Amino acid sequence: MARSRYANDDFFVNFEEKCRAMPEVLKDFRTYDRALSTLDCESWEILKNKALRHYLDHRKGQKKQGFFHQLNEAFAYNHLVKQGFQNVRFLEEGKTKTPDIAYIDRGMQKYCEVKSLGISDKEIERRNSTTWYDASVYFDLGRLFANKLVSAVSEAKKQILFVGTQGMVYVLVDVDDFTRRHYKSYRKELIGVLRDLGISVFVKVGLRGNKGISAGCTGSQ
Repeated sequence: MARSRYANDDFFVNFEEKCRAMPEVLKDFRTYDRALSTLDCESWEILKNKALRHYLDHRKGQKKQGFFHQLNEAFAYNHLVKQGFQNVRFLEEGKTKTPDIAYIDRGMQKYCEVKSLGISDKEIERRNSTTWYDASVYFDLGRLFANKLVSAVSEAKKQILFVGTQGMVYVLVDVDDFTRRHYKSYRKELIGVLRDLGISVFVKVGLRGNKGISAGCTGSQ
């Protein structure tokens, strides 16, 4: 897919060897593979094309961020299907910012916008540094993260309101603390931030695993 379209790009060069040498990388890609394997053919074609259009969207310290953020929509698709919603389908990317997914909830047409929040710039610096740092930086998510989350949900809400009146914002959060040892405190923070935003929000914490938080209009679970 990506290799054929972007033949001069080296991201997936020796990919199989990288997976053998770095088990964590292999686990991440298997997580994506499981999520993508559940898509129907039409949904896969739409998502594949969206991801490829963003293949060269990089972030300093994180190559292919745009590409993987598009693929993250597959997790939202799976979540909606598991919740029992009907006619879950991806929407084509247009000139205006519209939601990513449409679905039917008890006969009502609704929409889902997917957002991804990556690790902080400071965490990228830490992972590329040989300097020791105090682990207390991971004790809470902090005000900066909260502001980013509120901004992302607010933007998503506008995108949903552009085409309809109701729906859900699905956010995949890659927290700085990759061990997620402080998940319980993160959970409290997230529920507090999302409670009054006026829309249902589901936050998936981390790429792997099933740590998720529902908040907003539907309360928490």
